[in-house]
Amino acid sequence: MTLLRTLVTLLLALGLTGCAIVLVQPYSPEQRLQLALQRGDIVLVREIMAVLPADEDDADRAALRAWLERAERHVEQAMLMQAAGHLRREQWTQAQASYDHGLAVRPDSEILKAARARAIKEQQEHLQHLRVRLLLSQGRALTTLTPLYAQVLRADPDDPSIRQALAQAQQDTGQVAEGLLQLGLSAMDEADLALAVEALSLSQALVPDATAEAALQSAQAAQTRQQALERRAHQAQLQAQWAQRTQVLFSNFEGAMETGDLPAARRHLLALEQAQPRDATVRRLRRELAKAVDAEVTLGLETGRRLYLDGKIPEALETWRNLLELRPDHPDLQAHINRAERALESLRRLEPGGPGAAGTP
Repeated sequence: MTLLRTLVTLLLALGLTGCAIVLVQPYSPEQRLQLALQRGDIVLVREIMAVLPADEDDADRAALRAWLERAERHVEQAMLMQAAGHLRREQWTQAQASYDHGLAVRPDSEILKAARARAIKEQQEHLQHLRVRLLLSQGRALTTLTPLYAQVLRADPDDPSIRQALAQAQQDTGQVAEGLLQLGLSAMDEADLALAVEALSLSQALVPDATAEAALQSAQAAQTRQQALERRAHQAQLQAQWAQRTQVLFSNFEGAMETGDLPAARRHLLALEQAQPRDATVRRLRRELAKAVDAEVTLGLETGRRLYLDGKIPEALETWRNLLELRPDHPDLQAHINRAERALESLRRLEPGGPGAAGTP
């Protein structure tokens, strides 16, 4: 038997469409197997292999079984990918054909079965969504077209096309109104109140009915309650977010105060004042920060004064400038900075090569 040679040729030529049923009349299972392999008919190969007597010592037979397993897995993956592409393009029939093709080759594939079941469910949900949209569109159109046709006929009673269109619209109105009523009732059962109100409103507009009116009032009341609950839930969520944010700001403020980073503490306090302007804790922290800032500015002014008197004017100027972020409106601080800047400018003029050096004795 030359199964290995046939397998090499088949592995090179096998395509994704090689699973058609081959009608042959061989003289023996071996000959049928050869023809099935030549044609790439994986289904027929598996069927023939199932009835052949098992021979564990036959290397060709073992190689054929291994090839068959690889080929089946290859087709399984290929059909899954092919079906996924069809589903992305909403080609539902082609996707089912791909799944069926894969299951014909690998009938026990749980992956293919599950994917096909999901695709069927998605198709049904998609169809239901489209039918709902279609029914709502018909209801909206009839509420507009029917009175418009009547107006045209009053202006031109002899227009046969408009008379026919009006008759057709009046005939469709009852059926569409009933469909919208049933849609609204179903939507109420599923707690889709927005859809229920829309469908029942259209139904009542087309054909006023006591059942539709009662259902509409019930749906509107339920929708009002639901909206109120949603608003309260949204407010609670916002309050929780604010609470979390303010807690972070409190922690950041305390950390900045512990490390002596008063500018950062001031920024965190400003954010807290925006979030909780009337909070008593925020007012207490404001007083605490003001005391710390006053102490820091007083110490910095004295430190800068000593540096200035020691002739370390650049160091004194830097010390005073660092305090501006804490107290930008401090009058003494700004005066010290101005005096130090004038002193530095005078020193630069007296340096050799400076603006005032020329003509100096």
